[in-house]
Amino acid sequence: MQNEPLGSKILSGLTVKSLLAEYPNSFQVLDWEGNFVSVTERFARFLEFEPKEIVGKSIVDFAHEDDKENTKYTFDSLGENPNIVNFENRLVTNSKEEVWIIWLLIPLRESKIILGFDRDVTIQKDISFEFLLQQQKYKSIFDNLPMGIAITDEKGKIIETNKTARTYFNIQDGELLNRTLNIRKYTLIQPNGSKIYPRNSSLMRALRHKEVIRNMEIGLIKEDKITWFDILATPIPMENFGLAVAFLDITQRRHAEEKIAYMAFFDQLTNLPNRNSLIDKLFPIFEEARRHGNLVGVLAIDLDNFKIINDSRGHDFGDKIIKLVAYRIRESIRVYDLISRQGGDEFTVVLPDLSNERDAAVISESILDAMTHPFVIDGERIFVNISIGIALYPTDGKDSNTLLKNADSALNLAKSQGKNCYVFFTEELQTVVAERLEIENRMRIAIIENQFTLMYQPKIDLYTKKPTGVEALIRWRHPERGLISPNVFIPISEETGMILAIGEWVIKSAIQTMRYWKDEGINDVSMAVNISTKQFKHERLISTIAENLKLFKVDPHDLEVELTESSVMENADAAVRTMQEIRKLGAKIAIDDFGTGYSSLGYLKKLPISSLKIDRSFVSEITSDKDSKTIIHAVSNLAHNLGLSVVAEGAETEEQVQLLAESGVDLIQGFYFAKPMTSEDCLQFLKTELGISD
Repeated sequence: MQNEPLGSKILSGLTVKSLLAEYPNSFQVLDWEGNFVSVTERFARFLEFEPKEIVGKSIVDFAHEDDKENTKYTFDSLGENPNIVNFENRLVTNSKEEVWIIWLLIPLRESKIILGFDRDVTIQKDISFEFLLQQQKYKSIFDNLPMGIAITDEKGKIIETNKTARTYFNIQDGELLNRTLNIRKYTLIQPNGSKIYPRNSSLMRALRHKEVIRNMEIGLIKEDKITWFDILATPIPMENFGLAVAFLDITQRRHAEEKIAYMAFFDQLTNLPNRNSLIDKLFPIFEEARRHGNLVGVLAIDLDNFKIINDSRGHDFGDKIIKLVAYRIRESIRVYDLISRQGGDEFTVVLPDLSNERDAAVISESILDAMTHPFVIDGERIFVNISIGIALYPTDGKDSNTLLKNADSALNLAKSQGKNCYVFFTEELQTVVAERLEIENRMRIAIIENQFTLMYQPKIDLYTKKPTGVEALIRWRHPERGLISPNVFIPISEETGMILAIGEWVIKSAIQTMRYWKDEGINDVSMAVNISTKQFKHERLISTIAENLKLFKVDPHDLEVELTESSVMENADAAVRTMQEIRKLGAKIAIDDFGTGYSSLGYLKKLPISSLKIDRSFVSEITSDKDSKTIIHAVSNLAHNLGLSVVAEGAETEEQVQLLAESGVDLIQGFYFAKPMTSEDCLQFLKTELGISD
């Protein structure tokens, strides 16, 4: 009996208990409704459950959602017609994986239970499904590949083509092909233009010798046009199959490569060599200079205020100027000097074989002189100035990148010194550049670590001798370098865009201080904040002011926005619109540093402003320069006639204050009355001067 088959034992009427004891890992026991009565350790591990988590539950509970109905139907049928059945379904494991099971279900009528023999066929199912899927994919991919494919037999006869190949060669779908690699409808040519003869073609040789062909270009002449193909051919190691040939249309690529080859080395607007072309030529120039002990000059040239021309006249007009400037530079340098356009309004000139720095200066002066004559464009005379930065090989650098960078640094210095000039790169300049970079990096940290603070300088009414306002002045208290002047970090913040974050912080902090002072009894004292040019143009300025006034419950009339004369006049019409928005909020506007810019008196009367601040340079010279006193007097009269008040900043002596009073100035801001102070010190100053007790 020990070797008797399991089926025989079942038929002999063995009890389920004895079967489980003798075959503990062979089958699962379910009741007539399909609920698990007992399960094997193997089956439980397979489904990633403990046996006790399965026993008592229905097999339907573990079935895949799509197989639940079929599983339930199978067991319902067994209850009505208890015969041995095979069926398959998917079960879901504890980790939510799907497994395929083939079941042999043997119902035991007397016991009203079902023995379920399970077999995992997941792998077989995956393989079968993948095989069918791959067949479908192959057909779809083959027919829809974006390249033509032709398959030949061992004699070169084309026996199959895909849709793309049939398009290339005008083959109709379903057309019986009577073509081989030797018989063609169209002429094929090589890249050099010579005709390809069929019997001697590389494809036939590859077929005969069972070789692989890669990266072979051929041209197909059809309707007087050439379509270029990149060919890949490979032998097919199957009976009656010869060669698989792939045709990839590269016509557009060839045209693009020709265009790119030009664009990679030449500027399309001026037809001058571009930066890539220039760099390729610099190394041999440097080597020649090294052998002969000469210098090489690298000039970085940039048009002054070209953006204004582009913005006001349009890019087409600007392009015409660029082309004319390129021509004049070319005419101003030596025949063997190199000129290239770097992009935008930037040019680079390379001066080989210089004996000394003076040679570079002479050529730079020649270029500057050429720009003194007006350009005539569309009947209009236009004057264009340029700035030039000069770096020399080998003193300022021994490789192209270093020299180009140093020439750019010298160019920036030329622009900061008033433009329309040339400047040499020096070690001192290198120090300045390194210092600027360090400050820029430290500023980013300063914003994060709140190293900025505000100081407050009162404005004194000359008639009442009482403070009527204060100006918020930003300071940078660096943890290592101490106090850093705004004259150092504000220009850098403007260039890098960090001024926007700093400016928003200043507005918020100043308005918050106003709220604190008002709570301490300070009223009728305005707070002035400086707005940078970039922040003045930014779309968030109005909302930033409005949000903080609302947040800290401050009367807008107590806030004064100070704008520089130059920022307002850069685009006067747009500036007026922004200023009107500020006035709608209720805030006042002052023009700062008045007298140093280029404002139009005609526009001045249109500006919605409340006061003018005379620049400190006039105040400092009022006792020694008669013209400064005259200017201050004239500005005061002008302002009063327009209904504006006049503020003079920078007054430090009694004599200056006296002369300013005689000139009609209304308010004074300067060390004579008060230096910039912290918030607490300024609060005490205001309380004392206004007679407010703590």
